[in-house]
Amino acid sequence: MFRIAALVTLAVLTLGSTAWAQASSQSPYGKAERRDPIFLRFSEMSNRYWVNTETNSASHKVVAIPMPKQCAFLYADAYTRGQQSEAEVQQTALSNCNRRLQELGPLGENYGVDCRCQVVISDETYVVPKASMPDDAYGPSSIFYRDERGNVARLNGLVRYGALIGRDRSVTFTVDNPRGEQVCNGTMTNENPGSGQFSLSCFGGKFAGRGTFESKTGAPNDHIVARGQTGRGQPVTMVIGLPAQLAANTYGGL
Repeated sequence: MFRIAALVTLAVLTLGSTAWAQASSQSPYGKAERRDPIFLRFSEMSNRYWVNTETNSASHKVVAIPMPKQCAFLYADAYTRGQQSEAEVQQTALSNCNRRLQELGPLGENYGVDCRCQVVISDETYVVPKASMPDDAYGPSSIFYRDERGNVARLNGLVRYGALIGRDRSVTFTVDNPRGEQVCNGTMTNENPGSGQFSLSCFGGKFAGRGTFESKTGAPNDHIVARGQTGRGQPVTMVIGLPAQLAANTYGGL
């Protein structure tokens, strides 16, 4: 009886440890390419995965990101060290992704879905359906502005932009609230590396703003800060790439 129970426990633990990913050789989802959107979105990761001599020659290469795709605003990549197996490298990438996500704070004010890290590419092969991967750049967003009474108001959600800010001259974007309803749209026009002009229109034109933006690296996550004025001359700040609480603590004072 005890032997049977032990075998059942071992089987459950084995299944649990392998449920988060699969071997690339068993995946039916096809090969990853250097020009795929996920690599265009994260250029440093792309360089390590495809160009850097040390990491490119690793026997196992793994990428983990938060999923579903609208949650993919950070990544973790891991490469073989010593005699690590593919499963061990997958676990390293997943653990690093989870740690980064937790360090940034809760996402409930930005998303109506549960964002969870997942291994998506292993040894140049997709281990999730390619259609489920982010096709554009996404990130949590917060817009801080003063309302007609002069009080600081905040609009949280997520942003989606279809090109790479800093590489393309002009980038359009949309902002959805946590219920998935589009509430804003706008444009960012690059003038210098990592900076330029932005314009924003929300709630069918009832609220608008324009000003300048700047890309920030690290501190603690790569993000974009746009500052300007509304049509009524009141200050407005938009933060892309930080969860709402962290954005408010860092930039919400206007």
